[in-house]
Amino acid sequence: MGGLPAVIRRPSCAAFPALLLALGCDSRGDLPAKSRVQAVLTEETSGPSGGAGAITPVAEPRPAPPAPPRPPLCEGQLSAKPRAFKPRSLPVQRAAAGGAELPEDPLKATRGKWTWLNFWAAWCVPCKEELPLLFSWQEKLGQRVAFTFVSMDDDERQLREFLEKQPDAGLRQTQWLPDGAVRNAWLEALGLSDEPQLPLQVLLDPRGMLRCRVEGAVEARDLATLEAIVAAKE
Repeated sequence: MGGLPAVIRRPSCAAFPALLLALGCDSRGDLPAKSRVQAVLTEETSGPSGGAGAITPVAEPRPAPPAPPRPPLCEGQLSAKPRAFKPRSLPVQRAAAGGAELPEDPLKATRGKWTWLNFWAAWCVPCKEELPLLFSWQEKLGQRVAFTFVSMDDDERQLREFLEKQPDAGLRQTQWLPDGAVRNAWLEALGLSDEPQLPLQVLLDPRGMLRCRVEGAVEARDLATLEAIVAAKE
């Protein structure tokens, strides 16, 4: 026959309800059946409570607020009444092979000039990280400020090993406060009842009076403040 070709339509599931389960038809008629993945996701997220597989949004943690800037070096301390710094015991000297010889009494040797005491230890990471900065200060300030490094290591072997591994321009000699009476005498002179958190910085004026104590590592910007302190008192 020469009529139009017959249009073949997919039978609706509604027309054959008995074949729903057998054919896996979608009850929505001509729409394609769900894939297995779509069906599983729909089942897990359905229901008023979202189901066991519901995705609960998690808020991102808030970044910690930035730490407040440290006050200027020695702020508020120089106006206080100076106190004499006279430990009742002398430190011990330790140096790497070929290191310069140190004075037995470092405070007496630097009397008459400003003295910067740096208390450090070979196990203290911030102490070692700030050493190059302190060496640069020492070079810039020349004879105006004497720099004295004082170790508070408990393990002498660790201290010696550190000094031996230092380059020629590094820290190859230091005053040392071994644990016990010597260290306690220096802590008492500093006005400390417990061992401080290292590094610790102490500034003595030319008369040997304690003028400033700084807990923690110094920063590059602190040099200008130190230069101003020394210039104002010269």
